[in-house]
Amino acid sequence: MSALFLAARNLLRQRRRSILLGAVVAFGFAAFALAGGFIAQTFEALKEGTIRSVGHIQVVDRRALKGAEETTLEHGLVSATRARTIAAGVPGVDAVLPRIEFVGLATNGARSVPYLGVGVDPQPEAAATAVRELVVAGTYLQADGLDGVVLGTGLASSLGVKTGQSVTLLATTPDGSLNAVDAVVVGLADVRIKELNDRYLVGGVGLIWRLLQSPEVVSKLVVFLEPNADEAIVARRLTESLNAAGYPVATRNWRELAVFYGQVKLLYVGIFGFVGGVLVVIVILAAAIVMTMAVTERTREIGTLRALGTRPAAVRRMFLAEALLIALAGCAAGALVALAARAVLNASGIILPPPPGATHGMPINVRLYPLAYAAGLLAMVGTMTAAAYFPARRAARVPIVEALSHV
Repeated sequence: MSALFLAARNLLRQRRRSILLGAVVAFGFAAFALAGGFIAQTFEALKEGTIRSVGHIQVVDRRALKGAEETTLEHGLVSATRARTIAAGVPGVDAVLPRIEFVGLATNGARSVPYLGVGVDPQPEAAATAVRELVVAGTYLQADGLDGVVLGTGLASSLGVKTGQSVTLLATTPDGSLNAVDAVVVGLADVRIKELNDRYLVGGVGLIWRLLQSPEVVSKLVVFLEPNADEAIVARRLTESLNAAGYPVATRNWRELAVFYGQVKLLYVGIFGFVGGVLVVIVILAAAIVMTMAVTERTREIGTLRALGTRPAAVRRMFLAEALLIALAGCAAGALVALAARAVLNASGIILPPPPGATHGMPINVRLYPLAYAAGLLAMVGTMTAAAYFPARRAARVPIVEALSHV
């Protein structure tokens, strides 16, 4: 008679104890699966949000890496349309977006407020990033930009303007002179970082070129890659192609640009690591204690088996088989619990607290993360096996007479 068959009969005979052990395993497995999916979703959302903001790769003039600009577009890329066309032809590139970054003053005639301006090509910018999702009033910029601008809600509040109203933009041109253009507020955006929301202004590149009097000059090219494209290879090809065309450029990937991403991820790793470690210890101790008690309570049964001629190794194998069956059954039940809990949580609409520096939280979304399920299975099988082996080994070594008289 095999150890697995005996183990199955013992588990069925002792249903209450088996259900208790299975429940502990199921809870532990579900905790592993749900925690792993939540952590994976958090990191993935953080990564995707960062990339959608700064792009996979940014192409800048080499001088921009050596020091900050003292004048507007001092380190700009000239003949931007030609450079953009060259970059778009590199294999693996999905979209190339021009960006002009500058500072200035916006006025409604009675009040002036400083702003951080961004010039964009509206249609591809909206297609590749999440800027349309930020608009809470009016619309985003039209395809050609015209004279429209989108303001952060904080900046609009400071200026006292609404959609449809006009503002005057002032900025310093590269030669040091002051220029101004009139613009129409076509939309208001609720930027999630409050400090940026209070200074955010975006307009089409045509309007910004007129304001700065610098046609065909941009601060950078923001490059988005096709799925599964190798960032390092594409960055090298971009540099080689543009350098060969006479553009002294350098590239930076999103990890180099998003220092904030690294800091937030490190914070999350510390928080999740600590909480996850505590959870793992609690689950493993609970499973080990319950399994140890189950084996200890069956010392007389072990003595009877030994008296009938069962060898200690066979006793150990029987208990290990029981632990394995409980672990597998508990993990199967835990997987069902985790999937059900995941569906409920994802449909609940619960909004998580905003991450550091943001003003809005994100709805909870627990991913189906196979690695967490595999880790939970290994952890539960290992825990139950270890919890059964050592007490069974010790009990199997107890003299038969002492084991039979155990209370």
